[in-house]
Amino acid sequence: MEAPVTISEIIAAELQLLSGVHFDLMCFHPYKTVLSYTNDLRSFLKSERGRALATFPGEDEQQHQQPQQKKRPIVGEDLRPMHDDARRIVDDAVVSDIPLLYSPGKIGLAAMMVANENLQKRIKSERGENDSIAGDGDSEKSKRHVIPTIDLLGYVRVRFENYPPEDVSKLLGQINVLCEMLRGLKEGQYNCGNHGVELDKVKVVHKKLKKCKAWGITKKSGGGDSAGGKKKKKKKKRKAEDASDGNIGEGNSDVPPKAKVPKME
Repeated sequence: MEAPVTISEIIAAELQLLSGVHFDLMCFHPYKTVLSYTNDLRSFLKSERGRALATFPGEDEQQHQQPQQKKRPIVGEDLRPMHDDARRIVDDAVVSDIPLLYSPGKIGLAAMMVANENLQKRIKSERGENDSIAGDGDSEKSKRHVIPTIDLLGYVRVRFENYPPEDVSKLLGQINVLCEMLRGLKEGQYNCGNHGVELDKVKVVHKKLKKCKAWGITKKSGGGDSAGGKKKKKKKKRKAEDASDGNIGEGNSDVPPKAKVPKME
């Protein structure tokens, strides 16, 4: 950050970067992966095989007391907390070094796993509060805390059961490593731009980029060679002409403007 970098060097580097990606600026990000997995979970958990991977708080006790009672079906709103938390995790991931190391699909899946873990920890910490809410009979607050526990690792194994087991094990190993990396983003690890940022360094870069234009540099001087200087000259000339035209007829309209008297020879 302390090395002097000129504007021309920044623009040259940007052009090299565009040329390196063959001017293909289509970006694949993990947000769509989170949405796709959420939609797939919503349909998969409605099946008998998928419903076995999700449980609501206290559902096991109810099934033990009333075995004939059917389990509550999973709806889209039940997955909303995990989806929203996963998107917030992706917000931190996309401004870090993680997208340079893993594909968007793996980042989105790992974000959902970390979000699911955070929700389960939140449920355990609020379990005492949930009991008091249920005793008070406040249905709105009790519904807000009802979040299903989903076995996402089992979901991955079921969805990829047609693939070789060694490939699935390798994938799950990478996802576990990636989950650890996502947990460290809140501490500013992996150069996360949303946490632990030194604002002084950011201001230096912002000042340099602020001077850059789309495809070149405009000269600060108002010389005749630059387009900006010509425009300023034209504006000044136009203002001077408008000012001279506006002075005519000002004051007493009966008094004509002064005219030059020819010299008598």
